[in-house]
Amino acid sequence: MIICMVIATVFFAVFVFLFLTAGERVTSAMLTCCEETETEKIKKLQFQMNKLVESMKRAGDMKDKEKIRQGKKLKKKMDESKKLLEAYKKGKVSVLDIIPIAGYRLMQLMGWDATNPYIKELNNKCKQYKEKKEAMNYTYYLLGSLMGNLLLGVCVGFAALGLALAMDLGTRSIVVGIVAFAIFALMGYVPYDNVNVVIRDRAEQIENQFPQVVSKMALLTVAGMEVNQAWRLTAESGDGVLYEEMSRVTVELDHNVSAKDAYEKFIARCSNAYTTKLATAIVQNITKGNAEIVKLFTSLNSESWMEHKHNARRKGEQIQSKLLVPTLLMFLGIIILVIVPVMSGFNF
Repeated sequence: MIICMVIATVFFAVFVFLFLTAGERVTSAMLTCCEETETEKIKKLQFQMNKLVESMKRAGDMKDKEKIRQGKKLKKKMDESKKLLEAYKKGKVSVLDIIPIAGYRLMQLMGWDATNPYIKELNNKCKQYKEKKEAMNYTYYLLGSLMGNLLLGVCVGFAALGLALAMDLGTRSIVVGIVAFAIFALMGYVPYDNVNVVIRDRAEQIENQFPQVVSKMALLTVAGMEVNQAWRLTAESGDGVLYEEMSRVTVELDHNVSAKDAYEKFIARCSNAYTTKLATAIVQNITKGNAEIVKLFTSLNSESWMEHKHNARRKGEQIQSKLLVPTLLMFLGIIILVIVPVMSGFNF
């Protein structure tokens, strides 16, 4: 018990030391990341509200109760994000924000920078759905949170183990210590691992939505519409990751960002072979008219739908293979339910 409490005290002292020695630069880096995260949330919520209002206008029903209810929920979330943003701008941090600061300081003492392989790998993932500067800030925040929570988790875990031993819980003391550590470890690991979940989900959505998008683009350009206008109308015609990314391009173009830069950012964010072909062709042919673009859209349309069918077939096969084991177990269970009563009826 005493050893556990000593170890817990040592780790807590290390945690406090890291927090207290973290300079303004470390705190500022964490606050900047929090500000960027809340700003991004506000932009997405505002975008969703604008689309909701536009859909109500197109339907000619501004009193739709369901959509008004959705709008109120979005407004409530936006107000909460704005309050947090204001707090971060004033330099206010919550108790939980102390943990990443200690992790930041630990990385600083370890000499981890942008050249570190772990940071580079995580940063490359974050850049798929965040801007370059924001991705780096978010990378440091995730790693800082992970390290800080692990350090504090070890402290709390040994403290809980020592208290459990003092209460004579026996072998259950180990379970108490592990659970205490796991709580903090998960608090740091879940956001870190969520990056992989977000990337996987984004890639799947983009892959599924692309055939619909390119079909709309092909239809509009065949009808003689300018590529930029076709892009804008297609972006406004649906919901999902790919439509949101297309809308970001239109917003950047409206703010006088060059077409090349806007579409290159789109390519980097989507990281999909078909979206790369689409955006690259638009950039290359932006001044050549629609003749070549129409042929490309038609070709991409056929190719993407064919690939979509193959992917659907592959996913079906994967689902069937995953269901094979549960099906065999159910079959085995049925056999046992039938045979056991029959065998018990025999007298040997």
